[in-house]
Amino acid sequence: MKFGKFIKRAVVDVVVARNSHQATAEKDEEEFEKLSAVLFLNPEYAKKMGFKEGDVVEVESGGRAVRLKVMYSDTAPDEGAMMPNSIYSNYLSGDNLKMFKATISSSNLRPTSVKEILERFI
Repeated sequence: MKFGKFIKRAVVDVVVARNSHQATAEKDEEEFEKLSAVLFLNPEYAKKMGFKEGDVVEVESGGRAVRLKVMYSDTAPDEGAMMPNSIYSNYLSGDNLKMFKATISSSNLRPTSVKEILERFI
């Protein structure tokens, strides 16, 4: 743990980007996770909340949680987040596949793998 680094936490609306920022299953697993295990934040909002590009955050919604890397995007909501349409967003979104409310907090762990999500259903 880094000294001076406070635990950051925010409750936001997460928009699922159905037609943009998508990775395809044709990619190898590592490349797919690199492109899909991300949470897009508006740069100004991210800085205000204390999240830097490349930080790993835990995103929790409806009792389910995954860890994702923060990426900056000017197309993300001003005070919310955006995720690509992927196994990560589908796992978190519940019944509403377009938008959901989630809690974002900093994490010192690596991003969640697809295998980890699939194992939760076995």
